[in-house]
Amino acid sequence: MNFLKKWWLTICFITLTFIFMTIIIIPISITSRNALTGLAHEIMVNISSYTLDKSENYLRPAEKAAELTRFLADSNIVSSEDPQSMINYFYQQITLYGQFTSIYYGNIKGEFYMASKSNAKVENGFYTKQIQFADGKRECTLSWLTPDQKIIESKVDAKDSYDPRARPWFIDAIEKNTVIWTAPYLFFTGKKPGITTASPVYDKHGVIQGVVGVDISLEELSIFLSKLTIGQNGKAFIVNSSGDVVAFPDLDELKKTVQNSNKIRLSKISELNDSISRLAFESLRLPPEELPTTPVFTTFVHNDKRYSTMFTPFNDHKWPWIIGIYIPEDDYLGNIKESRDISIFIALIAVFLTGAVGWTVARKIEKSKKDAIAANNSKSQFLAVMSHEIRTPMNVILGATDLLKNSSPNKNQASYIKLLANAGEGLLNLLNDILDMSKVEAGLVELENISFAPKEVLRQAFNVFSIAAKNKRIKLELDINQNFPDRAIGDPLRLKQVLLNLIGNAVKFTSDGGVYVKAKSAQNHQENHIELIFTVEDTGPGIAESQQNAIFESFTQADKSVTRIHEGTGLGLSISKNLSKMMGGDILVKSSLGEGSIFTFTATVKKDNFILTDGNQLYAENQSCHSKKVLIIEDNKSNLILFEHYLQDSNHTVYSAINGEEGLKIFYELKPDIVFMDIEMPVMDGYETTREIRSWEIENGLDRTTIIALTAHAIKGTEKAVKKAGCSGYMTKPVSKAQLLEKIEHTIIETDLPS
Repeated sequence: MNFLKKWWLTICFITLTFIFMTIIIIPISITSRNALTGLAHEIMVNISSYTLDKSENYLRPAEKAAELTRFLADSNIVSSEDPQSMINYFYQQITLYGQFTSIYYGNIKGEFYMASKSNAKVENGFYTKQIQFADGKRECTLSWLTPDQKIIESKVDAKDSYDPRARPWFIDAIEKNTVIWTAPYLFFTGKKPGITTASPVYDKHGVIQGVVGVDISLEELSIFLSKLTIGQNGKAFIVNSSGDVVAFPDLDELKKTVQNSNKIRLSKISELNDSISRLAFESLRLPPEELPTTPVFTTFVHNDKRYSTMFTPFNDHKWPWIIGIYIPEDDYLGNIKESRDISIFIALIAVFLTGAVGWTVARKIEKSKKDAIAANNSKSQFLAVMSHEIRTPMNVILGATDLLKNSSPNKNQASYIKLLANAGEGLLNLLNDILDMSKVEAGLVELENISFAPKEVLRQAFNVFSIAAKNKRIKLELDINQNFPDRAIGDPLRLKQVLLNLIGNAVKFTSDGGVYVKAKSAQNHQENHIELIFTVEDTGPGIAESQQNAIFESFTQADKSVTRIHEGTGLGLSISKNLSKMMGGDILVKSSLGEGSIFTFTATVKKDNFILTDGNQLYAENQSCHSKKVLIIEDNKSNLILFEHYLQDSNHTVYSAINGEEGLKIFYELKPDIVFMDIEMPVMDGYETTREIRSWEIENGLDRTTIIALTAHAIKGTEKAVKKAGCSGYMTKPVSKAQLLEKIEHTIIETDLPS
């Protein structure tokens, strides 16, 4: 009996143990598998994004080729009257851009002028082909040159029958009447994969003269892919919509010989000897002509190993390609899986001992997850509150400073007010840096598109450092070219942010000599756009060539020693670099140790069709300022007083309310022309007030009143929230007098436009 009882207890214990094991292990395994899959996806997204970004940066000079063709089309360089000058210019461009293989020009008479790279006679040499017609005779001259363009051999090819007018690049450019891009193909001469861009050329009367073409080699892109570190055993490749392999780490895999022929063509992805790459592509389960338009994450198994793959299309539509990467999961999840197995083994032992340890761990994990979510929410809330609490008084400080400028101060007072304004705006920019630091590289920063004075923005940024330069006894000089625009449309805050960083760095690192800031503009190739060009030159210690790329990376400084003189996080240049690219420009540095540095910052802005009067108000050309009823709903009394002072000299009638409920009563009674609505208010906030106004307008069949939200929040999502509530637009505090008047005037102009 005792024996049976013992076995019964044993069976019950074993059964309960297996039940506990099942309860604990299965959820852990499922959660672990899901977590690992999610982690694999995130890792592949990051690696793919990095690889794609590097690949597109490599291919970006192709756009320079398009710019070259446009430039040639508007100049006399492509004139057949001076072929030698044209050939020399082509060689300059080939030398300047390493991706360029050949540049050529064919005219409508059938003449042809080509300059290209060639190793036929000498390493890194050049090759020239010219087809000309003289006295009714056709002559083809071939020349081989040294790297310094000295002729090695030149001869006449009497058998040549090449006619550029019959080539696809010539025909397509003429038919489409614009810059065209070919699909990847193997170049006829070098049998190397590449693409061609071509553009029609016209004379000043608009008569077609010919077509200029540029060949760009893609072989270097394969070499670039082979050097990428993608895990320990990962690989990247690029495929086009025809299934051709555009770039592959193994150059020998790129080309195939046509059967029963000596012709060479691009390899198909299905023809690769690399079986893993083929399986990676097959995991898409799509034909090449249906390549995905958004990133796709897949997995596959080869030789009992699981692989993760990510296929990402190129952002630029000129290249209808996808970049595929694959990595064995063990390359980046091996340690995690091993840790998971150890954890499960420990959990099993714990089950046998108590059966409760697993639940405790699970509860702790869940609590940690909730704590992490709560911490993230707290961080977002903290940033929102800090933004609101700092920006609200900053609005009063900067606004009062703006009013003091117009209070007839004496010379010394005006100087102090100017310094106060610059320092206040510098503090505001510092706040913006803190809020945007984590968002810039994530691509979450949104640029404004408003009218502003570029000269004033530059002078403000320049003047911030006048005292610092004076104290250091160094020169600080500003030179603004006559062609620099008075007005433009863009983001003045971000423009100033970059200028403050560049000028501030120059002043900080210069101990002797000076800092010289220059500004000019250039016509952008886009209609109604201008390129602003700033250079900041200093006589500081300079930057070593090996450090010139690293200084634009986050948390990096040129001087990494513990005893460095100048402090800083190393975020400024990284943020500025990203902002400059968002503004359609870039930041470049030219420097040598002991010889100072020159930073060149470019940004693209739109031309502004508005002009400023002496009263600091913005008017449209041929428009007069009409008196309007303005309602300001703002709970902060200091801000309310400030806005009233802003408008006291205008011909607008101003009404005010300290909360949404009071504002509604005034709105129903007066029906104002424009409402400035604070979002954060007691009793009734700006969102609810706006919704009530929109509902009342619909019920009474009235036109929508312009409602501008006023918010101290500078976090992503604010604009979407206020527009969802029904606001016409929004302004972020602090708001200057000029910005307030400009917003009213733009509203007046839009209202007065004929329907």
